Amino acid sequence: MKKLIVLTLLICSFASAQSFKELYAENFKSDWEVYQNEDYVKRYIDTTLVYKLESGRTPEQELLYQAKENLNKRAELISEILSSLKLNFKELDSLAFIEQRSTNVNPPFDFVKKGAIITKDSVFGFLYDLESENVEIVRHNYFQNSESEIINQAKQVIGNLIISTKTNYLDTIARLESEMLSGPLQELRPETEFEILIYNKKNNSELRRIYLHETFVQIMNQKEQP
Repeated sequence: MKKLIVLTLLICSFASAQSFKELYAENFKSDWEVYQNEDYVKRYIDTTLVYKLESGRTPEQELLYQAKENLNKRAELISEILSSLKLNFKELDSLAFIEQRSTNVNPPFDFVKKGAIITKDSVFGFLYDLESENVEIVRHNYFQNSESEIINQAKQVIGNLIISTKTNYLDTIARLESEMLSGPLQELRPETEFEILIYNKKNNSELRRIYLHETFVQIMNQKEQP
C-alpha cells in the first residue's frame, strides 16, 4: 500500500513539473497520431502511388512528420509567449490562453496574430507577426476595441466567460457553432479563429483546447431574435 502511495505521489510530482511545451505536446498528440490511420491519410493523398520525396520520406511519412513538427512548433511558440510575458508556467495554478488569427489563405497584409493570457488575477495581452524577419512578441491591450464590432463582441464573450470561471459554456458554444456551420448556417464563412486553452493544475494539470470563430456571435444573435 505504501509503495502505491509513493508511486502516485511521484506521478503527480512529475505531472506538476512538466513544462508547458511538454504538457501541450502530450495532450494534443492526436494532432499527429491521426496520420497513422491509413483511411484518414487517403483523404489527402493517393496511397496507391509509391514514391519518395526529397526528404527520403514517402508522402504518408511526410504528412505524419509535418504534423509532429507543427505540434512541437506550436508548443514551443506558446512557451515563448509565456516567457516573453514573464510568466512562470510551473508557478501558475491556472491560466487561459486566447489567440486570434485569420482563417483566410491570404490574410490581410497588416494582419498579425494577437491574443491574451488570463491568470487568476491578471490579463496579459500580446501580438506578433510570424511573417516578419525577426519574430518579436510584444505586449498589447488585446481587449481594447477591435477592428470590427463582431470581433469585439466575440472577444468580450470569451473573456467574460473565462474571468467568471464559466469556461464550460465555451465548449457548449463551440459545439453549437460547429453544428450550425455544418448544417443550417453553412453560408456563414468564418474569417477569424480563436484558439482557447484552459489549464487547471488542481484538476490533474488538465489542459483543454477549444476552437471558436467570430461566427458564433452571429449564431447567438440569430437565436436571440424573436
